[in-house]
Amino acid sequence: MLQTITNIVDICYQKGIRDVILSPGSRSAPLTIAFAKHQEINTKIISDERVAAFVAMGIAQQTNKTVVLVCTSGSAALNYFPAVAEAFFQKIPLLIMTADRPPEWIDQLDGQTIRQTEIYGKHCKQFYQLPVDYSHSDAKWQVERTISEAINLSQSFPPAPVHINCPFREPFYPKNDISNSSKENENTLKIIEELPFENHISENIWEFLIENWNNSNKILIIGGQERQNTELTKSLSQVSNDFDVPVISDIISNLHGIENAIKRQDAFLGNRDNWQNLAPDLLITFGKSVISKNLKLFLRKYKPKHHWHIQKAGQVADTYQALTQIIRCEPTYLFESLVHKQIQKSSKIYFQSWKWLDQNYVQLHKSFFKTQPFSEFEVLGGTALEGYLV
Repeated sequence: MLQTITNIVDICYQKGIRDVILSPGSRSAPLTIAFAKHQEINTKIISDERVAAFVAMGIAQQTNKTVVLVCTSGSAALNYFPAVAEAFFQKIPLLIMTADRPPEWIDQLDGQTIRQTEIYGKHCKQFYQLPVDYSHSDAKWQVERTISEAINLSQSFPPAPVHINCPFREPFYPKNDISNSSKENENTLKIIEELPFENHISENIWEFLIENWNNSNKILIIGGQERQNTELTKSLSQVSNDFDVPVISDIISNLHGIENAIKRQDAFLGNRDNWQNLAPDLLITFGKSVISKNLKLFLRKYKPKHHWHIQKAGQVADTYQALTQIIRCEPTYLFESLVHKQIQKSSKIYFQSWKWLDQNYVQLHKSFFKTQPFSEFEVLGGTALEGYLV
């Protein structure tokens, strides 16, 4: 068994895993020892599983690479749940490896034994159960295949947590040293690689999109939650400037570098009931969730005729109750390509209406604190929250 566990760690390393968060426990000792011994993998020991999971989520969010979590059996796995749920909706790759009792001891009142099968339910991209007996060659094949598949799945779009439950029988601790990452071992391990996604939109789809665009007088682009992407910001800035298209930069979208980005929509859309003149004919969205409640209410009330959502794979939410087309590609690819297509400008008046309202609230924001008593909002008003407070 212990050599197979060492193989799991070697596969993780060869698949690009560099960060592992360990929450110590007896049942998870085989995995903990194997990961800790690997000289090229960064391991952190965090006893509190809830904290450990959020630390792992933060590392994965910043590196954009899968981070492994290891814990013992029982309620330890449940303490990962808050971070697992958040990582699922934020599309952050995690590989959760929970140690478990052998199946014959489930529901027999043994210590730290709960029902760990699919414990994260629909807040996890996939659940895998490793075999409890590794003596047969097919079991070893299953283990190695599962590790590759789980890491690939955690990283394929949309990235998300993947759970591997690992039932272990004693002994948990090696009697003799088992070397990690031997050259012989590297050459015999089963590694499954997933080739990268290639952007492509066929000509007939482009013809439809261009016709759809050119028949729309008022076009609006909204960016949801995304990692910072300078290429995307650059292409959106060009589309906005060249074709008079307002781009709404939600506070969590990381699109504030766009020159004419609309940033204060939640403020001015909440002050009047009749904003029908701002309703788009064509709405183009990408990214994850949007914070602005007033923007969501506005678009649900004044639905566009067409709503494109750009997302290369995975389930798409109909946030504004107006979704008409899902475009399977990267947003950067689509906006960069649009610049070179024969598309017409959006309404200049429409573009200026959004821009005027946005700029008007900059002035209101500056004058607001002059008439108010001192508060924590005033401390932040001119710096971190510029453009978002009224």
